[in-house]
Order: sequence, then C-alpha cells, then structure tokens
Amino acid sequence: MKPNALFSALDRAIPAARVILPALAHRGELASLEAGEARDHLAGSLALTLGAAILTLLGGFAATFAFAALVWAREDRGVLLALVALIYFLAAAGLAWVTTRRLGRWQPLPETRRQLLADQACLRDLLPSRPDSEQPSP
Repeated sequence: MKPNALFSALDRAIPAARVILPALAHRGELASLEAGEARDHLAGSLALTLGAAILTLLGGFAATFAFAALVWAREDRGVLLALVALIYFLAAAGLAWVTTRRLGRWQPLPETRRQLLADQACLRDLLPSRPDSEQPSP
C-alpha cells in the first residue's frame, strides 16, 4: 500500500470511529428496548394462549361426551364419533398451518434492523471506496 493511501485511510478512520461507536451504543439500546417489548408481548400471548387452550380442551371434552351420550344408542355411533375426531384433527392441522405462516412472516427487532441498514448506508457515504488505481496489484 502506498503511504498516501495509508494516510488517507487513517484520516477517514477517525471520523468513522466517531460515528460508529455512538451509533452502535444507540442501536444496542434500541435492540434492548425492542427485545424487552418482544419478551413482554410473548409472555402475555403465551399466558393467554395457555388459558384459551385449557378452556378449549375442557369444552371439547364436554362437547364430545355430550355428543357421545346423544348418539350412544345408535348403530352408527362409531362412524359419528370418528367424524368428530376427524374434524378435531383437521382443525388442529389448520391452526398449525396458520401458526407456521405467522411465525414465518415475523421479523424480530424491525426498527433496529432498519436503523442498522441506514447506518451502513451512512458509513458507505462517509467512507468512499478506494479508487481502482489504489488497489494493490497481485
């Protein structure tokens, strides 16, 4: 590397460090805040989901037993109860599919990502790439 290129790179390093270090500190604070918000949202959602799941299971048991009691005297009770079970399995598969699609679309820390990309663009503008004439020869 030529001495002029080295001094030019050093001249750009100090302003870049002045920009990079505070920006990283601010982005770290933002990521911490967003992670805390995501944690609280997840904890609340899990608690609500657990409550809904427990009540749904209890209601499903009661409804299934009530249906079984209604059709117990019929000859085709096995087929009817198998259809009820099939409906349960199809509904569970549908919910699993919706959940996987929802989780696939979720992007954690969106604002932190956006700001880090903006920081990267700012640094690219602050530190222009070397001209082709300064690149080392093989």
